[in-house]
Amino acid sequence: MIKSEISSTLLKDTEFSVLDVETTGLSARNNRVIEIGIVKVKNLKVVDKYTTLINPGCDIPYFITQFTGIANSDVAYSPSFYDTAEEIEEFIGNSVICGHNLSFDEGFLRYEFLRNGFEPLSNLNICTLKLARKIFPSLKSKSLGSVTEYLGIKNRDSHRALSDAEATAQILIKLIKKLSKEK
Repeated sequence: MIKSEISSTLLKDTEFSVLDVETTGLSARNNRVIEIGIVKVKNLKVVDKYTTLINPGCDIPYFITQFTGIANSDVAYSPSFYDTAEEIEEFIGNSVICGHNLSFDEGFLRYEFLRNGFEPLSNLNICTLKLARKIFPSLKSKSLGSVTEYLGIKNRDSHRALSDAEATAQILIKLIKKLSKEK
């Protein structure tokens, strides 16, 4: 979704599912989701949250544990993606999916849905990274950490799915408010 599409949408009535995933690596094809966090935004307010650890069915590499704090012991008794897929799909429903660098998260979700025998989600989507590039062209880095710092948003537990989704939801809300004022 780009600015012109956002402008033509009734943003106040739009429901967003802002999501983030933590994974065993960087390749959606070869790696697995180990955590998902989703924050539901309606009327520019957080109205619901969903999070779960996911057993990837393989070992979590040491560097990922160092990066996220998620260890094999944390996911050992967690549900598989197959066991959470319908719950995730139901929570998201028909809302607009949002994320920071959304192509990364969507790629992982797409492969997880497909490899587990489900149809991938086909919701409208919006990427706060792409929006930040357009709205803050002079900001040197548009990473989640950089944009949250620039906007004065606290991310209490960076590189954990729900915390990153909450921070991204706050970015989305601030960016929509900024775009609404520019009209």
